[in-house]
Amino acid sequence: MVPKHVGGYRSATQTDPVDSLLLLAMVYEMAPQIEGFRIPVDIKISCAYRLEIESNGQFFSKDSGWGDFQEKSKELVDDFLCTHVVCTDVSDFYNQISHHRVQNSLGSAQVAENRSHVLERFLSNLNALHHSRGIPVGPTSSILLAECALADVDNYLMRRQFKHTRYVDDFRIFCDSEEEAVKALHELSDYLFKSHRLSLQPSKTRVLSHDEFKSRELHDPEKMEQDKKTRFISNMIEEWGFGPYGAPQANIDEVEQDAIRESIVELFDELLQLPVLPLGLTRYVLRRAGAIRSRAILQRSLDNVDKLIPALRDLIIYWCKVADKKRPEQIGERLKWIIQDSKFRSLPYVQYWILSAFESNPTLCDSTTAIALAEDSDPQIRDRMAALLARKHGIVDWVRSRKETWLNTSAWGQRAIIWSSSALPKNERMHWLKSIANYPVLSIRSVAKASMAMK
Repeated sequence: MVPKHVGGYRSATQTDPVDSLLLLAMVYEMAPQIEGFRIPVDIKISCAYRLEIESNGQFFSKDSGWGDFQEKSKELVDDFLCTHVVCTDVSDFYNQISHHRVQNSLGSAQVAENRSHVLERFLSNLNALHHSRGIPVGPTSSILLAECALADVDNYLMRRQFKHTRYVDDFRIFCDSEEEAVKALHELSDYLFKSHRLSLQPSKTRVLSHDEFKSRELHDPEKMEQDKKTRFISNMIEEWGFGPYGAPQANIDEVEQDAIRESIVELFDELLQLPVLPLGLTRYVLRRAGAIRSRAILQRSLDNVDKLIPALRDLIIYWCKVADKKRPEQIGERLKWIIQDSKFRSLPYVQYWILSAFESNPTLCDSTTAIALAEDSDPQIRDRMAALLARKHGIVDWVRSRKETWLNTSAWGQRAIIWSSSALPKNERMHWLKSIANYPVLSIRSVAKASMAMK
């Protein structure tokens, strides 16, 4: 369960490696048909996550589609006699998607029936109780399935002659009277419930007047300034061509470097002052700061951990990127405080990312403390993270103590313990893994064989 920016939690899923590969492979084969089933990109109705598969593993266009969403909204609110706009989104969308509706949508996209039925059964088997609702939150494959599931809603609204645009599960419907807006909201709610058993989120559903919509959603000076800064940051990073270690590949002067750092700092300060943290924009700033290895917002991020917890994953990645060998203590101490003393210390999600930071950058925490914290963490992650830390720090006695009991843990823990065998002397490792290399579970024997092949 992952903390949300407005309180509460949402579920996120880390699928088993083999399941993840199978699901991605199935959706990859269907992807062109799913994309063809969606409203064409140039119409700017289904704006987010347009398919653009490349050989490097990229699935979607680098353009998020948010610009198209805003541009279409401006066009619709200005180009006809619009008086009211319905703004709404689907409640708990990913967790409520019906597997049967996904299968039906795939059929409408001309995916072969045997393939769509296999995918439906596969999704059901991912749930412990074989529930027929919910798709994993996080994997790329789920994004495309979600877009396929909502494609018929776009077609329904168009057939009903409503003018609308959509970004993921956020809908905007542009109406020529308040009466039409009430009707549009009713018909969208009715169709979602009857066809998908989905409902709209009351707290995010509103009917705005023409002027209210333009001032709140299109011409909010604060949002416009933020958009200006994000475009500047993105353009400069793309122009500089930053390499894998944060070093610019093009020659840039100090003035340009200072300008982008200043924009990142100003934008980050604005976000921290808002009563509700805008999660997407916060992640954007942290990722861009990490891309250029800038420490300009480091102290601010260390001082505002409580507010940044919903963006913990990106925060941790940023900290690891800027934690140079000379001064890792500042970040390491903050990480230890979060997992030992903060009010979030008991959350498995928080524990997982803190321990992952210690594993990816061993200078952030000494081996004794890191292992102790891992073994005191939630059972869901305890054995896995302890094993990964033992491997990274070369703690031979910890690995030896698990050779006889490695089966007494979860599948994630089993694989991690086998992977930690690289800490053992080669002869000892080969002798132990010889029998495991023939284990009937594919993922187990694959990790064992990979470990045996290591020098």
